Amino acid sequence: MRPLRAAFFVLLIFWTLVTLYVVVWLRERYGRGGPIPVRQAPMLLHPLRNRFMPARKTLGRMGLRAGQTVLELGPGPGYYTIEASRMVGESGRILCVDLQPGMLELLARRLSENAVANAEMIVADATRLPLADACVDLAFLVTVLGEVPDRPAALAELRRVLKPGGLLAFTETLGDPDYVFQGSLRDLGRAMGFQEVSCDPEFLGYTMCFRAPVPQKQTSAIQARSPQD
Repeated sequence: MRPLRAAFFVLLIFWTLVTLYVVVWLRERYGRGGPIPVRQAPMLLHPLRNRFMPARKTLGRMGLRAGQTVLELGPGPGYYTIEASRMVGESGRILCVDLQPGMLELLARRLSENAVANAEMIVADATRLPLADACVDLAFLVTVLGEVPDRPAALAELRRVLKPGGLLAFTETLGDPDYVFQGSLRDLGRAMGFQEVSCDPEFLGYTMCFRAPVPQKQTSAIQARSPQD
Protein backbone atom coordinates (compact mmCIF):
# COMPACT_ATOMS: atom_id res chain seq x y z
CA MET A 1 0.00 0.00 0.00
CA ARG A 2 2.85 2.39 0.76
CA PRO A 3 4.11 2.46 -2.88
CA LEU A 4 0.55 3.16 -4.07
CA ARG A 5 0.13 5.89 -1.49
CA ALA A 6 3.45 7.47 -2.52
CA ALA A 7 2.46 7.31 -6.19
CA PHE A 8 -0.88 8.92 -5.34
CA PHE A 9 0.81 11.84 -3.59
CA VAL A 10 3.27 12.31 -6.46
CA LEU A 11 0.38 12.46 -8.93
CA LEU A 12 -1.53 14.80 -6.65
CA ILE A 13 1.43 17.19 -6.46
CA PHE A 14 1.96 16.97 -10.22
CA TRP A 15 -1.65 17.80 -11.07
CA THR A 16 -1.70 20.57 -8.49
CA LEU A 17 1.31 22.18 -10.15
CA VAL A 18 -0.23 21.73 -13.61
CA THR A 19 -3.48 23.29 -12.42
CA LEU A 20 -1.66 26.25 -10.89
CA TYR A 21 0.30 26.76 -14.10
CA VAL A 22 -2.86 26.71 -16.22
CA VAL A 23 -4.58 29.17 -13.88
CA VAL A 24 -1.62 31.55 -14.03
CA TRP A 25 -1.38 31.12 -17.83
CA LEU A 26 -5.06 31.96 -18.30
CA ARG A 27 -4.86 34.91 -15.92
CA GLU A 28 -1.86 36.29 -17.80
CA ARG A 29 -3.44 35.66 -21.20
CA TYR A 30 -6.79 37.29 -20.48
CA GLY A 31 -5.91 39.62 -17.64
CA ARG A 32 -2.50 41.24 -17.94
CA GLY A 33 -2.20 42.26 -21.59
CA GLY A 34 0.79 44.14 -22.97
CA PRO A 35 4.49 43.24 -22.86
CA ILE A 36 6.15 41.21 -20.16
CA PRO A 37 7.26 43.51 -17.29
CA VAL A 38 10.95 44.36 -17.01
CA ARG A 39 11.07 42.76 -13.54
CA GLN A 40 10.32 39.40 -15.17
CA ALA A 41 13.13 39.72 -17.73
CA PRO A 42 15.41 37.16 -16.00
CA MET A 43 12.86 34.46 -16.88
CA LEU A 44 13.65 35.08 -20.57
CA LEU A 45 17.31 34.24 -19.98
CA HIS A 46 16.82 31.02 -18.01
CA PRO A 47 19.45 28.38 -18.97
CA LEU A 48 16.73 25.82 -19.73
CA ARG A 49 15.57 28.00 -22.60
CA ASN A 50 18.82 27.39 -24.43
CA ARG A 51 18.43 23.66 -23.89
CA PHE A 52 14.98 23.45 -25.47
CA MET A 53 15.08 26.43 -27.85
CA PRO A 54 18.68 27.14 -28.97
CA ALA A 55 18.81 30.66 -30.36
CA ARG A 56 21.02 29.82 -33.33
CA LYS A 57 18.75 26.99 -34.48
CA THR A 58 15.66 29.22 -34.47
CA LEU A 59 17.47 32.12 -36.15
CA GLY A 60 18.77 29.74 -38.81
CA ARG A 61 15.20 28.80 -39.67
CA MET A 62 14.44 32.48 -40.10
CA GLY A 63 17.17 32.90 -42.70
CA LEU A 64 19.69 35.22 -41.01
CA ARG A 65 22.87 35.68 -43.07
CA ALA A 66 26.06 37.69 -42.99
CA GLY A 67 25.72 41.26 -44.15
CA GLN A 68 21.99 41.64 -43.54
CA THR A 69 20.25 44.52 -41.84
CA VAL A 70 17.95 42.77 -39.37
CA LEU A 71 15.15 44.21 -37.27
CA GLU A 72 14.46 42.45 -33.98
CA LEU A 73 11.15 43.70 -32.67
CA GLY A 74 10.77 43.19 -28.93
CA PRO A 75 14.25 41.86 -28.07
CA GLY A 76 13.72 42.16 -24.31
CA PRO A 77 17.01 41.45 -22.51
CA GLY A 78 18.47 39.98 -25.71
CA TYR A 79 18.20 36.20 -25.62
CA TYR A 80 18.35 36.12 -29.44
CA THR A 81 20.22 39.38 -30.07
CA ILE A 82 23.75 38.25 -29.30
CA GLU A 83 23.54 35.19 -31.53
CA ALA A 84 21.85 37.25 -34.26
CA SER A 85 24.70 39.78 -34.14
CA ARG A 86 27.19 36.98 -34.68
CA MET A 87 25.24 35.55 -37.61
CA VAL A 88 25.03 38.83 -39.53
CA GLY A 89 28.69 39.55 -38.80
CA GLU A 90 30.65 42.79 -38.88
CA SER A 91 29.12 43.77 -42.22
CA GLY A 92 25.57 43.34 -40.89
CA ARG A 93 23.46 45.28 -38.44
CA ILE A 94 20.84 44.44 -35.80
CA LEU A 95 18.16 47.04 -35.05
CA CYS A 96 16.69 46.26 -31.64
CA VAL A 97 13.31 47.98 -31.21
CA ASP A 98 11.54 47.68 -27.89
CA LEU A 99 8.69 49.59 -26.27
CA GLN A 100 10.26 49.43 -22.79
CA PRO A 101 13.43 51.46 -22.09
CA GLY A 102 14.13 49.21 -19.11
CA MET A 103 14.46 46.17 -21.36
CA LEU A 104 16.90 48.01 -23.61
CA GLU A 105 18.97 48.98 -20.56
CA LEU A 106 19.30 45.30 -19.68
CA LEU A 107 20.08 44.52 -23.31
CA ALA A 108 22.78 47.22 -23.44
CA ARG A 109 24.57 45.61 -20.50
CA ARG A 110 24.53 42.18 -22.12
CA LEU A 111 25.72 43.55 -25.46
CA SER A 112 28.61 45.30 -23.72
CA GLU A 113 29.54 42.15 -21.78
CA ASN A 114 29.63 40.20 -25.05
CA ALA A 115 31.47 42.91 -27.03
CA VAL A 116 28.65 43.29 -29.56
CA ALA A 117 29.30 46.32 -31.76
CA ASN A 118 26.81 45.90 -34.61
CA ALA A 119 23.55 46.36 -32.68
CA GLU A 120 21.54 49.55 -32.33
CA MET A 121 18.84 50.06 -29.69
CA ILE A 122 15.68 52.04 -30.42
CA VAL A 123 12.74 52.77 -28.11
CA ALA A 124 9.60 52.67 -30.24
CA ASP A 125 6.13 51.24 -30.69
CA ALA A 126 5.60 48.39 -33.15
CA THR A 127 3.00 50.43 -35.01
CA ARG A 128 5.25 53.49 -35.41
CA LEU A 129 8.74 52.36 -36.34
CA PRO A 130 11.25 55.23 -36.69
CA LEU A 131 12.86 53.56 -39.70
CA ALA A 132 13.05 54.45 -43.39
CA ASP A 133 11.02 52.63 -46.01
CA ALA A 134 12.55 49.42 -47.40
CA CYS A 135 15.66 49.52 -45.18
CA VAL A 136 15.49 46.04 -43.61
CA ASP A 137 16.41 42.67 -45.14
CA LEU A 138 14.76 40.58 -42.43
CA ALA A 139 12.57 41.25 -39.40
CA PHE A 140 11.76 38.80 -36.63
CA LEU A 141 9.55 38.65 -33.55
CA VAL A 142 9.78 35.95 -30.88
CA THR A 143 6.67 35.63 -28.67
CA VAL A 144 5.98 39.33 -29.24
CA LEU A 145 3.12 39.65 -31.72
CA GLY A 146 0.50 38.56 -29.17
CA GLU A 147 1.49 41.51 -26.97
CA VAL A 148 0.71 44.04 -29.71
CA PRO A 149 -2.86 45.42 -29.44
CA ASP A 150 -3.09 46.46 -33.12
CA ARG A 151 -1.50 43.60 -35.03
CA PRO A 152 -2.57 44.67 -38.54
CA ALA A 153 -0.97 48.09 -37.93
CA ALA A 154 2.23 46.42 -36.76
CA LEU A 155 2.40 44.20 -39.86
CA ALA A 156 1.72 47.21 -42.06
CA GLU A 157 4.73 48.94 -40.50
CA LEU A 158 6.87 45.83 -40.89
CA ARG A 159 5.85 45.62 -44.54
CA ARG A 160 6.83 49.27 -44.99
CA VAL A 161 10.35 48.91 -43.56
CA LEU A 162 11.10 45.58 -45.23
CA LYS A 163 12.78 45.58 -48.61
CA PRO A 164 10.72 44.05 -51.45
CA GLY A 165 11.03 40.29 -51.04
CA GLY A 166 12.43 40.66 -47.52
CA LEU A 167 11.64 38.07 -44.86
CA LEU A 168 9.36 38.42 -41.84
CA ALA A 169 9.63 35.68 -39.20
CA PHE A 170 7.61 34.87 -36.11
CA THR A 171 8.33 32.33 -33.38
CA GLU A 172 5.55 31.38 -30.99
CA THR A 173 5.77 29.17 -27.89
CA LEU A 174 2.70 27.65 -26.27
CA GLY A 175 4.01 28.44 -22.80
CA ASP A 176 3.68 32.15 -23.57
CA PRO A 177 0.30 33.53 -22.38
CA ASP A 178 0.14 35.70 -25.53
CA TYR A 179 0.57 32.72 -27.86
CA VAL A 180 -0.68 33.33 -31.41
CA PHE A 181 -2.08 30.22 -33.08
CA GLN A 182 -0.78 29.21 -36.50
CA GLY A 183 -4.09 29.70 -38.26
CA SER A 184 -4.52 33.22 -36.90
CA LEU A 185 -0.99 34.23 -37.87
CA ARG A 186 -1.31 32.69 -41.33
CA ASP A 187 -4.56 34.53 -41.99
CA LEU A 188 -3.13 37.82 -40.73
CA GLY A 189 0.00 37.52 -42.83
CA ARG A 190 -1.95 36.82 -46.00
CA ALA A 191 -4.41 39.63 -45.29
CA MET A 192 -1.49 42.07 -45.04
CA GLY A 193 -0.04 40.96 -48.37
CA PHE A 194 2.71 38.62 -47.17
CA GLN A 195 3.41 35.22 -48.70
CA GLU A 196 4.06 32.31 -46.35
CA VAL A 197 7.26 30.48 -47.23
CA SER A 198 7.82 28.11 -44.31
CA CYS A 199 6.51 26.86 -40.99
CA ASP A 200 8.86 24.81 -38.83
CA PRO A 201 8.14 23.17 -35.48
CA GLU A 202 9.76 24.50 -32.32
CA PHE A 203 9.58 23.19 -28.77
CA LEU A 204 5.84 23.49 -27.99
CA GLY A 205 5.48 25.98 -30.81
CA TYR A 206 6.56 26.97 -34.30
CA THR A 207 8.53 29.42 -36.46
CA MET A 208 6.63 30.81 -39.44
CA CYS A 209 8.29 32.88 -42.17
CA PHE A 210 6.69 35.19 -44.71
CA ARG A 211 8.03 37.10 -47.70
CA ALA A 212 7.22 40.76 -48.23
CA PRO A 213 5.42 41.58 -51.48
CA VAL A 214 7.45 42.61 -54.51
CA PRO A 215 6.21 45.33 -56.88
CA GLN A 216 5.13 43.86 -60.19
CA LYS A 217 8.03 45.40 -62.11
CA GLN A 218 10.54 43.80 -59.71
CA THR A 219 9.00 40.33 -59.61
CA SER A 220 11.10 38.99 -62.49
CA ALA A 221 14.29 40.25 -60.84
CA ILE A 222 13.70 38.48 -57.51
CA GLN A 223 13.36 34.72 -57.66
CA ALA A 224 11.22 32.88 -55.14
CA ARG A 225 13.45 31.45 -52.45
CA SER A 226 13.07 29.93 -49.00
CA PRO A 227 14.71 31.25 -45.79
CA GLN A 228 17.19 28.40 -45.95
CA ASP A 229 18.48 29.32 -49.43
